[in-house]
Amino acid sequence: MSSLGIIGGSGLYDLECESTNLKIETSWGSPSSEIIKCEINNKQVFFLPRHGEHHLINPTSINYRANIDALKQVGVTDIISISAVGSLSDKILPGSFAIINQYIDKTYKRENTFFDKDIIAHVSMAIPNSVGLESCARDIMSKLNYDYHTNIKYVAIEGPQLSSHAESKYYHDAGFDVIGMTNMPEAKLAREAEIRYASVSMVTDYDCWHPNHENVDVQKVIKVLLDNAAKAKNMIKNLIENFENHIDPKDPTNNCLDVAIITAP
Repeated sequence: MSSLGIIGGSGLYDLECESTNLKIETSWGSPSSEIIKCEINNKQVFFLPRHGEHHLINPTSINYRANIDALKQVGVTDIISISAVGSLSDKILPGSFAIINQYIDKTYKRENTFFDKDIIAHVSMAIPNSVGLESCARDIMSKLNYDYHTNIKYVAIEGPQLSSHAESKYYHDAGFDVIGMTNMPEAKLAREAEIRYASVSMVTDYDCWHPNHENVDVQKVIKVLLDNAAKAKNMIKNLIENFENHIDPKDPTNNCLDVAIITAP
């Protein structure tokens, strides 16, 4: 049986559903928040605000290992990550959505594996996301007639500071599509936990590479997020209803540890 987890901002979870808060402890410490268990149209879904209930945890300080392990403990098999990103392309407008396909990890301070001692594993990140979940997100975006983009390359930076002009232009010139701070190591850890994962991002700004948008205004970012909140909630409701129809029983995530653990038994 499949079970969906949603990781994102706390404002996404007001879906008018019966809910229970679950306090989960893990071998890697406490997750960002209690997990919110909801029943929506006879389907269970688990919400986890990655920055905490009141957005008090910066991207570097998020306990990504505890978050993924806590979701694994409650039986989550599939994760949809919702996050804000800056656009590195003229074609990707603020206010649109981006379905992430590949990641470039520029973070350097974070614990990014469950296998850091005693047992060593090398999971493949060649195709980092669930093809089925990406397909589900595409179908829903088309159905809802939202402005969205696919085959997106996401560069993850450490933060919490935003990029300098030179950094932003470097990422733009390198051909990356969007920039964010939270999908890494989240996607890597989900793969290690054998949880299918996909990321849908809300584009809030042009970062600062764009000559007409040389500074990122956080208040404007928040306004775009608020304007998109209703769309995001509508998308999540549709994902809950439809994600099981897109599950590939041969998804390599399902048993990737079978060929990843290198330590002798």
